[in-house]
Amino acid sequence: MKEKMERYWHVPFLVLAIITGLYLRIINPWDAVFVSWMEGARLSGNDPWYYFRLIDSAIQNFPNRIWFDAFTHYPYGTYIHFGPFLVYLGVLASMIAGATTPAEIRTVVAFIPAVGGALLAVPTYLLTKEIFGKKAGIISAFVVVLIPGQLMARSVLSFNDHHIWEVFWQVATLGTFILAYNRWKAYSGNLRNSRMLAYPIIAGICMGMYFLAWGAGFISVIMITFFIILSSLLRTYIQVDTVALAKVSVISFLVASVIYLPFSNKFPSFAVTYYSPFQLSVLLGAAAIVAVLYIVETRVIKNNKFESKWTYPVSAVAIIAISTILLYILSPEFIRNLQFILRVVQPKGGQLTIAEVQPFFSLGGKFSFEPAWQNFSITFFFALPAMFYYAFRALRDRNERYLYISIWAFAMLIALMGQNRFAYYFGVVSAVFSSAIVSEILGRVRFYEYLEAAINNNQKKMKKIGIKAVIAGVLLLLVLIYPTFSQANFYSKWSAGGINKQWYDTLEWMRDNTPGKEVYDEFYYQLYKPPESSGDRYPYYPDGVYSIISWWDYGHWITAIAHRIPVANPFQQGIGNKYNDVPGAAPFFTAFNESYADRIAEKLGVKYVVSDVEMATGKFYAMAVWAEGELGKAERTYYAGGGIVYVDANGNLGLSLTGQIPAGGRVITHVSIPREDYYRTMEAKFHIFDGSGLKHYRMVYESGFSTNTLSGLNELVYKNIYNSMYANKFDYGRIPTAYSGYVKVFEFVEGARITGKANGDYVIAKVTIKTNQGRTFDYIQKVPVVNGKYELVLPYAQDTSYPVKPVTAYTIESGGIAKTLELTEKQVENGELLTLDLT
Repeated sequence: MKEKMERYWHVPFLVLAIITGLYLRIINPWDAVFVSWMEGARLSGNDPWYYFRLIDSAIQNFPNRIWFDAFTHYPYGTYIHFGPFLVYLGVLASMIAGATTPAEIRTVVAFIPAVGGALLAVPTYLLTKEIFGKKAGIISAFVVVLIPGQLMARSVLSFNDHHIWEVFWQVATLGTFILAYNRWKAYSGNLRNSRMLAYPIIAGICMGMYFLAWGAGFISVIMITFFIILSSLLRTYIQVDTVALAKVSVISFLVASVIYLPFSNKFPSFAVTYYSPFQLSVLLGAAAIVAVLYIVETRVIKNNKFESKWTYPVSAVAIIAISTILLYILSPEFIRNLQFILRVVQPKGGQLTIAEVQPFFSLGGKFSFEPAWQNFSITFFFALPAMFYYAFRALRDRNERYLYISIWAFAMLIALMGQNRFAYYFGVVSAVFSSAIVSEILGRVRFYEYLEAAINNNQKKMKKIGIKAVIAGVLLLLVLIYPTFSQANFYSKWSAGGINKQWYDTLEWMRDNTPGKEVYDEFYYQLYKPPESSGDRYPYYPDGVYSIISWWDYGHWITAIAHRIPVANPFQQGIGNKYNDVPGAAPFFTAFNESYADRIAEKLGVKYVVSDVEMATGKFYAMAVWAEGELGKAERTYYAGGGIVYVDANGNLGLSLTGQIPAGGRVITHVSIPREDYYRTMEAKFHIFDGSGLKHYRMVYESGFSTNTLSGLNELVYKNIYNSMYANKFDYGRIPTAYSGYVKVFEFVEGARITGKANGDYVIAKVTIKTNQGRTFDYIQKVPVVNGKYELVLPYAQDTSYPVKPVTAYTIESGGIAKTLELTEKQVENGELLTLDLT
């Protein structure tokens, strides 16, 4: 009994850690996921909606799934880099649960990330135990399920993305690999021992699953291969069993190759994140390099008595150099893909507007440890010095295991410094190293000895050690765990949630009330034939298919909810730019004239434009940076500086451009002050001016208002700035400083052409529009009279079936003469020519 307790005492603690992880990830965010206005679970973010789309489609086409998707990035479609692991896990879970409707499927898959986040305790325990011992392993199992920040956010209920499974399978790979090495290091038998062979096979399976979760999982192979080479080169200083290491790694790499092989041709050329031959080449290449190094050592050097402290290092460097040169000559594409690792830590241009791509330790452009506290709590400040300490111990103690885990830790630190998204990886590093150093301190203060003596009721030893060891140990554990748990408990309550009611209602309306519903619903579930050449326009769209243009953030929602095809999507496709005249969402929404936007819309098959209040305010800078190519130019073009929104002592809202606020005032938010050119952009025309003045775009739907949101407040501020600074420079005059729809949908139409004679300098057309929310606004278009003639292009029809429609006839006036006119839907859609003289 005592022997079993000593062997399995950790199991109840692991179970408790998993339960704690499930509680934080499921119970805390529950109310944010299951909302009254949506049937089924509200999935978080953007990519989980696309995974839902893939899972839903795979259920309909089981066992096949989409690898090329024509239902996004119109008119090109795209190959999919989302791996098979999570897709088929979602399919399996849905089938087991009997989920068949979209709402049921969403509900089932919403639980998958929470399970993954809680189960992360197991591989974290294994990795830590194999390096630092079982006690440190148990502490790390608890700590890792408490890590707040991005690791928590990407593993809560509803965030069904591959990120948590990336982490899970990377840690499982590293843990099972070092487990296999530790077992083989003491083994001198042959490969026929099935029990011993199972260890590297399991490591290979975990490595293969890492690849199936994320195509760039080859970084695990690079880290392990680097460890093998480095430990071999430093074997004068590191005590390593190169034979055991070679056998374990070659078996693991080959097993992973077998698992990856069925998916190695889903992309037509070498690619880092897509499922291509590149990853298989990395696996087989790494196996070959390790095998050659093994042969050189065991067959060439030793048999020919060439052994010296320099022989093997020189041989290893020569083999690697020759391999690299051959690869560069035979497959430069392979080398270019390897350079992906450098691009990860050097994001540029528009990429820097993506929240998860920002450098981690930069807060407002200045170095700060605050992001570390937000993402890892106190564990980071234990872990960072511990990383350097154990790297030193690797050389001092000649400990290859410390070298192994240090390579992983510092690789993840470098990735973290480049892009803050990798905080979800570094969260495990932080948990492992903080637990390791705390466990070592607990051992040194004899905390463990005291507990063991207490369990055995050894009063004499307990007295000898003293109660101070317990007090010191408990305080140390509290310092590590309590702030981390408190932060995790708070963070997990607010980590879930994504699409709001306004967006969801808009896309549901779009699905049911825009042309081609039956065609789209059928096409949505097809398995698409890829085009002959990647990058060509997709040639197999059904007749009548069109696109939706919005900012890339919303592309997956448009696909998965509206069953319509977006131009831009969160794969950062369809964004375009102005500096190279690439058509896409960024140049469309930042265009200064309608004709430029029209050319983009025509080239990309746009029928509907979707704008939201965030695109018009806080997110506009991102569109501007992508359009112009760099932040400085975007700021100079569209912004005049910063301001402060405040409430004065009497409760009145105010805006300060000087940085000073009245006595008794309270700062509400900081805001970028738009320049005049901002108000000339298509996005401002859509959202600030409701499309007034545009010839080919009419509002057809408006969601609920943006009341009581920061974006809504910014909308009022932007309208106020316009009225006070620029109203006399535009045709619209002053506009109401009032909330409008959070989301607005516009249709791209030919517009009825009205022409005739006029005596004035200008012709002004005006009509009052009432939205489906009951709000009214005036559509105004002003055109010059040239040689006694004018031409208007008017987009609204009085008999439209859309819920946003005119409630008056057009009034068309020039030189004191005014006439009224009503248009039909046919006239607007076909661009019919009508004559109306104003003489």
